Amino acid sequence: MSGLAGTFVPRPDFGSRHQTVIPAPVEAVWAAWQEMEQAGGEGWGPIVRTLFTVRRQLGRLKSGGGEVPEKELRNSFLLLAEDPPREMVRGIVGQWWTMGAADGRPDVTGPREFLAFDEPGYAKATFSMRFTADAATGGTRVVTETRVLCLDEAARRAMGRYWRLIEPFSGLVRRTMLSRLRKRAVA
Repeated sequence: MSGLAGTFVPRPDFGSRHQTVIPAPVEAVWAAWQEMEQAGGEGWGPIVRTLFTVRRQLGRLKSGGGEVPEKELRNSFLLLAEDPPREMVRGIVGQWWTMGAADGRPDVTGPREFLAFDEPGYAKATFSMRFTADAATGGTRVVTETRVLCLDEAARRAMGRYWRLIEPFSGLVRRTMLSRLRKRAVA
């Protein structure tokens, strides 16, 4: 699956994909997703909030105990494209492997800047959600995909080490998110 995300990161260096089928119409699942996004950290649940807190604390340790902004990584993602009720793509440019540079580049403020950004030492990532009618069940197939494109070899090596560490936790975040979405959509 690439859909709109493929416009922004056509050939990722790293990626993951998770999916589920929810026994509700596409419009209802999309609406439940919008509610979760509006709820921010509360909509994601305690496991996800805990993982983001741990990441922020690791950033503090790495920075020698200095302050790391309270802004969580998931809040740093910019809306790049949306096709309601079918698809949403968010993106960020950063150096997540440094733990202290996760908030994204302030000069990347929208889709044009995201596409144009090509500074070595950084990576671009997209997070997408796709909602399609599932003919076999009459429900909605929801697919979440993360795509990461590194802008040079040094960034690719650093991201590779970081990805091996965080990918299981990233997968847990996605599975938890899909589970919470299912509960909200069928409630």
